[in-house]
Parts: sequence; C-alpha cells; structure tokens
Amino acid sequence: MSNLELAPCPLCGSYSNFEDININCKDEHISNYGSLYAGKQKSEWKICFQCGFVHQNPRPSKDDLNQFYLNSSYHSNKIPEFYFLENGKHYVDFARWYYLEKIQYAIANANLKGLGKVFDIGSGHGGVLKIFSQDLGWQVYGVEPDRHLFDYATNHLGITSIQNTILDSNTEIGDQVDLVFSNHAFEHFADLDQVMLGIQKILKPGGYVFTAVPTYYQNRSDLSLQWMNSAHYSMFTDKSLNQLFAKYGFEEVTHTYRGWSKEIDDLWHLAQFTGTSVESISFYEDSSKVRNYINITNPVNSIINYPIYSNYAKRIQTINILKQRLRFLKRNLKLLFTSPKLAIANIKEKLFNKS
Repeated sequence: MSNLELAPCPLCGSYSNFEDININCKDEHISNYGSLYAGKQKSEWKICFQCGFVHQNPRPSKDDLNQFYLNSSYHSNKIPEFYFLENGKHYVDFARWYYLEKIQYAIANANLKGLGKVFDIGSGHGGVLKIFSQDLGWQVYGVEPDRHLFDYATNHLGITSIQNTILDSNTEIGDQVDLVFSNHAFEHFADLDQVMLGIQKILKPGGYVFTAVPTYYQNRSDLSLQWMNSAHYSMFTDKSLNQLFAKYGFEEVTHTYRGWSKEIDDLWHLAQFTGTSVESISFYEDSSKVRNYINITNPVNSIINYPIYSNYAKRIQTINILKQRLRFLKRNLKLLFTSPKLAIANIKEKLFNKS
C-alpha cells in the first residue's frame, strides 16, 4: 500500500475543493520512490479551486519526502565519468554552459555590482557555486541533501561551504547573503513554508531571490505536462510564485518565460526581500482559467510548436554526448603523435568498457 496523504493546498491552505487534472504522460520517476507510491502507476495532480495553484495531491508526507532526498534516493549514485576529468574542469565547463545565462540574468536585474555573497538551494554537483566563486569572486554558501552530490562538490570542486541538509528555519550559515539562487528546486520542496523561512533568515534586507522552475504556462511543448510527475510537488506560474513570496515579504522585480533557448517550458523569476508582507489573495488565479489553459491552450501550443521543440531536452543531451566524444577523439588524436600506446589504450578502453 502506498504512503500517500491528502494535503492542503501548499499556497492558500485550502483543504478541499480540488479539481483533478488528467495527465496523459508516463510517470518515469514513480518507480524510484518504492513504498511511498506502492501500487501507483503515476502521481495525481490537482487544481485548487480557491487560488488556482497546480500541485500534486495526495502525495507522500513532508517527513517522508525530506527523508527520501536525505537518503540520496532521488539521483543516481553514479557520477558521470567526464565530471572527474581534469579535476572537474569538464563538469564546470558544462555547468557554465548550463547556468551562466541564468546567473547573469539574476545579477543584472538585481543590479548587484561588485563582489557579493550567494546561497544556492539544492547545490547539486556545485556548478552554480563554482561559477560564482571561481569566475565572479563571490563568497558562496548552499545546501544539498544528496550525499553523493554533496561529496562531489566538496571533494572534487573544493566547495566547503555547502551543508548536507535541507533548507529550513533551522539553517545557520553565520552570515547573510545578497542573492539566493534556486534552479529547478522549488518544485521539489516538500515544505514551501519552511524553505521561505530559511530564505528570510539567510538573506540580507533588500536582498534578492532568483528562482527557475518548470511550468505548464506559456508552454512551447508537451514537456510542460510531463513536468507533472511524482518527482515534483508544485507547478508554479509567475502569479503563484508571487503568491508564495508576498506572504514572506518579497516583491517581484521581473520574470520571463523565454529566458533560455537551451531548456524550454520553464519560468525565471526574480524577487526582492522588502520585509513587507502583501495579501497573497491578490495573486490568486482563476481555477477555471487554469483548467482551460491546461486542457486546451497548452495542448494547442504543443502542437503548434512541435516541429521545433519536441524532445528538446533529449536533443540537447544528444548534442552534449557528441561534444564529449569529439573532445575525447581530439585529445587522443593529439596523443597519437606523442604517446601512441596511451592513445590506443584510451580508445580501446572507451570502445570496450561500457560501464
């Protein structure tokens, strides 16, 4: 039997009046959760009638979800081989390609000049913090619940200011930062209120929060509906992010649904910590409009944009694999002239070792 419970709306707290969303996509993550979703083929998603927020419901408890991440169960334990090449240089190059535009967007729109301090929620392998530290000279902090990712960031990238935990109201860093950075993490948080209390604690008055999240809104492909799976618990729009942030004294600076051409159907959002709470009801969305968007507008957008954006993430992944192989060939072609035996050994290893 699964360990799921009906939860109140994560934003407005309503305990009832939810409308089911029919998601006709395979849930590729659900088998990773073991007994938490035992007997289920896919997660269930709802629209809150009161505030229009799209969220997974019922779902595992907050404690179970937090423990799942702390047990390093979400990610594969195996770190890709190329992440270790040249003391992590190849991973950092990839991270720079993946994150730099978002970092620049956050800094430019926050008008943060000179050296600063940043906190990354869900630091992963440490790519964001490495860029801030190595390229920009910032002082860096972060949290990462997955032990394997934390170990890589600490031991291979040398970032010793990451904590192996989950951000909440108990988090201590002994400092306050100019910018909190979050990339595709808010949709995973089991307890949004605890995360926001943690942000309030570590962020300077007047500081900023940059958030990138997957979204069903302003979509360009059916990936936007595939985001609604067991690994995610919330699907934000700019209005629902503002609804959450306003409650804790944050005001939107800017947002975009077209920030990046490398990954589609995500939202970039920048908010400033003013300390003045705003009535979050002003950001409620009409649940009937949300339903119509998901059921009608979203699929139409996907059909129109299919020739350009279908399987976009897989195309990017394929391109990255090809780039890795070209780099490997380039290195070993050079070696053929200086150390032919080593070059041949490397090529044989690549050809015959499939691990």
